[in-house]
Amino acid sequence: MKHSELQKKCTTYLEDLITAVKSERSNEVLLDYFNFCARFHRYSFRNRLLIWMARSNATRVAGFGTWKKLGRFVKKGEKGIPIFAPMTVKRKSEEDLEEDPNEEDDVTFFKVVYVWDVSQTDGEALPEAPDTLGVVGDARFILPALESLVRSEGITLEYGDTPSGARGVSEIGKITVFPSASDEERFSILAHELAHELLHGVQERMNISRKVKELEAEATAYAVCRQFGLETKSPSYLALYRVEEIDIRASLDRIVSTGSKIIQGVEARIQQRQRKAA
Repeated sequence: MKHSELQKKCTTYLEDLITAVKSERSNEVLLDYFNFCARFHRYSFRNRLLIWMARSNATRVAGFGTWKKLGRFVKKGEKGIPIFAPMTVKRKSEEDLEEDPNEEDDVTFFKVVYVWDVSQTDGEALPEAPDTLGVVGDARFILPALESLVRSEGITLEYGDTPSGARGVSEIGKITVFPSASDEERFSILAHELAHELLHGVQERMNISRKVKELEAEATAYAVCRQFGLETKSPSYLALYRVEEIDIRASLDRIVSTGSKIIQGVEARIQQRQRKAA
C-alpha cells in the first residue's frame, strides 16, 4: 500500500470515528476507543487509529520478523495491518550540502509497513510483560507514582477540603484532592485533575467550554485508570457531557497524547521503584 493511500484511509477512518462518536452510540464508541488507546499508548495517534479500525480487539502487534524472533509465526491467510513507520536516512552526497548548507544531515520520512496482532499468530507462548508490578485493581502502589509525577511537573499537591465540596480541584499549578477517598478514588481524581493541568492552561480555561474541558480530563483519566486495571465511573460521568457538539478531531488527539504522557510517567516511576527494591 502506498503512503498516500494509507494517509487517505487514515483520514476516512477518522471521519468514520467522528460520525460514530456523534451518533446515539457515542459514549460506547468513545469508551471503546479509550480502552484500546490504553493498550497502545506508545503508538502515534494515526497508527492507533489505523490499528483500531482494522482490529479493535488487538492487544499486541508486531511485524513479521519480530514475531519470528519471538518464536511465533503469522497464520496463513491473515491480513497485515498497515501503519506508518519512521525511516531516517543519511544524505547520499556532499553535493546536497553545497547546494543547501542549512539542510539537515539526516532526513526522516514515513513508509508503510505491516503488523499483525498476536491473535493472528501461533507458536511459542509470549513472556509476561513486566509492565506495572501486577497492580491490577489496586492503587496502593500506583498512587505514589502518580503523586510523584504530579510534583515533577512543578504542581503543588495537597489533600484537604476543596471549594464547593468538589472531589478534586485544579488551580493551574496546584491540585487539591478531598482526603476521605480510597486510594483507587484518589488515583482517579488525581489523574483527572492532572489532565486538567496538562491540557488546560490559562487560555484554554478562558476559551474552551466546560463541557469540552471535562470530557478531555475525564476521558484522559479513564484511559489512565484502565491501563492500570482500575474501574471507574467514567461512563456515567461522560454521559453528563454529551459529545455531539465537541470537535472530536482536536479532543481525541489531545486526550490520547496526554493519557500517554501520564501512563508512561507512572510506569517509569514504578519501574524505578522496582529497580531500587531489587
